[in-house]
Amino acid sequence: MALKYPRSMEDWAAWQASRQRLRRTKHRVFGAADSLRGTEPEIPRVTLYRRVSADGDLLVEDGRTKPLLIALDSASPTSIASVADVIPYTRGDVAVLAPKGVEVELPGAEDWSRRDLPADVGAVLTSVDPYAVMSLGAHLRAGALADGIARKLDVPHYVVQHGALTPYAPPLPENAHLLAWTQADADFWRSGRDDVQTTVVGSQLLWRAGHETTAVPADATPVFLGQLHGAELPCWVTGGAAQKFCLQHDAMYRPHPSETDVLSRLQHQVWQRRGIEFAPTDVPLRQVAEPVVAVFSTGILEAAARGGPAWAYAPRAPRWVHEFWERYGMKPYGGDPTPALPIGTGEPAVAIAGLVDPLPGEEPGPSAGPVPSAGPGGAE
Repeated sequence: MALKYPRSMEDWAAWQASRQRLRRTKHRVFGAADSLRGTEPEIPRVTLYRRVSADGDLLVEDGRTKPLLIALDSASPTSIASVADVIPYTRGDVAVLAPKGVEVELPGAEDWSRRDLPADVGAVLTSVDPYAVMSLGAHLRAGALADGIARKLDVPHYVVQHGALTPYAPPLPENAHLLAWTQADADFWRSGRDDVQTTVVGSQLLWRAGHETTAVPADATPVFLGQLHGAELPCWVTGGAAQKFCLQHDAMYRPHPSETDVLSRLQHQVWQRRGIEFAPTDVPLRQVAEPVVAVFSTGILEAAARGGPAWAYAPRAPRWVHEFWERYGMKPYGGDPTPALPIGTGEPAVAIAGLVDPLPGEEPGPSAGPVPSAGPGGAE
């Protein structure tokens, strides 16, 4: 099993758009209404954050004059754990690029300056000149800008894995250096490309979860994690699995935060009329003290890392879902629960910082951090 679109971001974006026709139609309607009102579409903008000292000057440590630029496309727990958790362990200057309107709470004791800029490579380069960039990939706005900057300056682009990988994951940027959870994930996301370098660093998200052990009562009601929003599978697979499991096992359904579209809300109403109870969504997933079940959610791995019972369930799933379960050690419901994914004992954020933020005199690269994995672009 490998990526469906291992190289072409254009092909991946076309597939993604084809899976969201209803949403695109809604956007076209809103755009037409704006035109009738004489409202011009808003030009995309981003916010650039810089660490500053108490007197308001940019914070530059160890004599380094160029920053590490981190692209942060959302404030979700997975995004924060993957890239923002690295910041406290960096030794030099750091800049963070996020879409305007995405409120991010950046870690560390320092203050942060903010500047709004057009979402354009040239505009961002007037305010920051990084020695390297780090992102979750080039498929979203801030990550795409970071990749454009890396290409223009010919500097490294480190891509941090932030979730479990399906065959429909976006392709890695050209000449990227992937920081993967496992060797299996590194090989899977690279999909045979010889321009991509990989280093296995583990998962900060799962490392966190492993330090947040949750006691789950043996007779607790299972919670099914919703994935109606996912483009990877049709709703008759994800929704059908959720409905069957909840009705047969008297389980609660926990909607994904992205299940806000019309079809998802209608499906929620149907289930509620059929007696399916909904779990509260204002409780963070890490605080859910019930057994967890899902089709292919990273939440299965989070729950297992915390020591709670977790299973996969999808009666009508295609073959790739079963291969996905196998790669991550996810166990089907009805047998032993999913074991914690082996990810090592060290904190991945520390390892990542050592790799992307080397000491003065070192070149950014694997020599400052863990040993890269063997394979194309990696160390033997």
